[in-house]
Amino acid sequence: MAKKTTSKKAIIADNPIKKVAKENEEVSLWDRLIDIDRRKATKFIIGGMIIAIIFGTTALISISLANNSYDWENYQLHENDLGYWRGDYGYQEYLERDREIYAKADWMRFQEVIFENIARVGVNFGLIFVMVGFIGYSADEDMDPKKRQLSFLLAALIITIVMFTALSSGVTITIH
Repeated sequence: MAKKTTSKKAIIADNPIKKVAKENEEVSLWDRLIDIDRRKATKFIIGGMIIAIIFGTTALISISLANNSYDWENYQLHENDLGYWRGDYGYQEYLERDREIYAKADWMRFQEVIFENIARVGVNFGLIFVMVGFIGYSADEDMDPKKRQLSFLLAALIITIVMFTALSSGVTITIH
């Protein structure tokens, strides 16, 4: 059984709806986004979800570390007090350890700002990849029209979420 091979240009040339770029003509970004096939769109969606999950997990770890910094600080200060009372070290070392504990606790609280903002950018990049995948699905003429509409609505919802989270900070949703 011979394998049927066709080039990408031959497939595009057979399709009268899609625009064929001439050799000297440059294809725009929008045309390239719409012209992706299902496999590539699926790769964009899966890759974008993986990126968003990784960066989202990083943000959650950073938030947890910042929230637990107060407990860590209290525990370390208590251990420092016990070491001083037992006579393990003198008053100067006790004060130096106190300063180190306060500095580490402040860093644990401040790292949330840095890592959460980096993670937010990473999640937004991942969501943009997912959006591109859904735009590719919505432009696929072989799909059912209802699935194409749903894909377009999901892409619009994702870009709305990206814009909302990029333009505002401290967004929380509470369900009672």
